Amino acid sequence: MKFLIASDIHSAISNLEKIIETENFDILLIAGDLTNFNKDDLLKIDEILSEEGVECYAVHGNCDYEEFLKLDLDSINFIHGRSIKIRDIKIYGVGGSLPTPFGTPSEYPEDYFAELLSKLEFSDSDFNILLSHNPAKGVLDRTKHGENVGSEEIRKRLKNFRIIISGHVHECSGVYRDKIIALNPGPIAWGMFAILEPDEIEIKLKRLKSHKEKSFL
Repeated sequence: MKFLIASDIHSAISNLEKIIETENFDILLIAGDLTNFNKDDLLKIDEILSEEGVECYAVHGNCDYEEFLKLDLDSINFIHGRSIKIRDIKIYGVGGSLPTPFGTPSEYPEDYFAELLSKLEFSDSDFNILLSHNPAKGVLDRTKHGENVGSEEIRKRLKNFRIIISGHVHECSGVYRDKIIALNPGPIAWGMFAILEPDEIEIKLKRLKSHKEKSFL
């Protein structure tokens, strides 16, 4: 099974459309910021995915309105604050971000994430993946100014997951390996994405235009 991993589309719909048309994958996971504060763009993305028959699970980012979660969409399934199971893989969703200097729509304090994560139930028998817009503290979360903007509450729960997928920090794309594996595919707005094959735990970071890719085993 192959997952197309996307994040930070920021309404760059044409980039997403090119990737959907050219990549071979089974399920699309989006780690937030589908839009730049624009409901119509979300509906357009959903329309494209529906026309292509794409199965999609997503969380909202800080640049998406929380009201998006209540929309009746055809292809995009928001999983903020809950989990879905695909075969033996369980995917948990955490949307939004910690407060930023920009006052974007979906920003939350740490205690919000603490409460949200405390309600999730984990099983050691499942292959657990976290799909989060905000990264964990100290894991693919360093901005170009050298600040670590990840969540302490997410970091406290890293042991519950085999793989952490996040976005938010555009300039911190890559793969982190320690006791867990973390992935930031980079922003779709920059033509960046990833392919994840959980069975082999293989990750390929890819980019439009140059079509260069790097494989992590």
